[in-house]
Amino acid sequence: MSLPTAELNVLQQARLLTHKTPFFYTSKDVLRQNYETFTHLFDDVEVCYALKANSDPKVLTYLDSLGCSFEAASAYEVQILLDLGVEPARIVYGTSIKPAEQIKLAFDAGVKRYAADSREEIKKIADNAPGSKVFVRAIVEDAGSVFMMSERFGAPVDTVKDLVLYARHLDLKTYGISFYVGSQAAHANMWAKGVQAVKPIIEELHAEGVTLEILNIGGGFPVHYDTQEDIPELRQIVIDVHNALHGLPYMPKLLMEPGRGLVATSTVLVTEVIARNDRANKPWLCLDAGIYNALYEAMIHQGATRYPIHPFNPPTEPTENLSFTIAGPTGDSLDVVARDVSLPAYTDVGDVLIFEHTGAYTVTMASRFNGFPAPPLYIG
Repeated sequence: MSLPTAELNVLQQARLLTHKTPFFYTSKDVLRQNYETFTHLFDDVEVCYALKANSDPKVLTYLDSLGCSFEAASAYEVQILLDLGVEPARIVYGTSIKPAEQIKLAFDAGVKRYAADSREEIKKIADNAPGSKVFVRAIVEDAGSVFMMSERFGAPVDTVKDLVLYARHLDLKTYGISFYVGSQAAHANMWAKGVQAVKPIIEELHAEGVTLEILNIGGGFPVHYDTQEDIPELRQIVIDVHNALHGLPYMPKLLMEPGRGLVATSTVLVTEVIARNDRANKPWLCLDAGIYNALYEAMIHQGATRYPIHPFNPPTEPTENLSFTIAGPTGDSLDVVARDVSLPAYTDVGDVLIFEHTGAYTVTMASRFNGFPAPPLYIG
């Protein structure tokens, strides 16, 4: 999903700020445009923002003001939302593995929607949140996604019908089915293929008189980080999903749980160069923000995120560029943010850089390794 004009405005707005580095800046305009893009493109949809992507209270408060619902993955996240005044009816406890005591805490607070992917989890919900709505998470294809989830979460498709009926047997409300195609999915038809994978279950339940209220197509909607990336556009994803939905025996309400797709492009990181040196005849820049306190997803694991990086003060005339390696401030060898970053050759200590698209899995993943604090987030 790309909003070029809004993204440019984030850079323009951040360049007017004089906060001490490092800091994150979030644009309300982009958050609103991203939220409205989802609600306008999908028919009759409830957008449940996944807190794990960015749980800064200022971001959550603004999304709440837009009418957004929320997906929490723990009672701790539920409590964050309740403390901000979010209505329990707009909260989904969406992870399919939960401690029993946290289910009870959420239920006692008024949360009535829960995910499950096993008989054991359904029984746990029945014991601690009786009469609640349960949606069963199915395993669907997530090959090609940068971050895959199917090894750890979800029930095999051929077991989902029995799990839905088991929940009904335990007097839980028959709510729906969910699936997740992984994060940064590579193909536009992944969500449509997910709908097609669960279609036989919906048909069989319908033939037996069981109608599902919702179909939860999860999140994973990709964001353009590297301009060389070939990723699917949201409009094509929507077209494919709508075509798949029309093949169902009836039209359940659509629910989705975007995290990255809502917040990533809303935010930039502003950070200062604290050292420049040459290593193996290649120039390195060390910044006051790095892997551990700000940019966890840039670390190489399932896939390293490459954020667009710009000078805070762009050159006003043509200048020579060099290919830099960018590192963070800590004493750990893993704290390398990016390699082969083209920046003006004059970039040196005291210069400031801006990282785009840093709204997702940055603030929430930050640690105080070596004592370096996480950058504060400002919103405007």
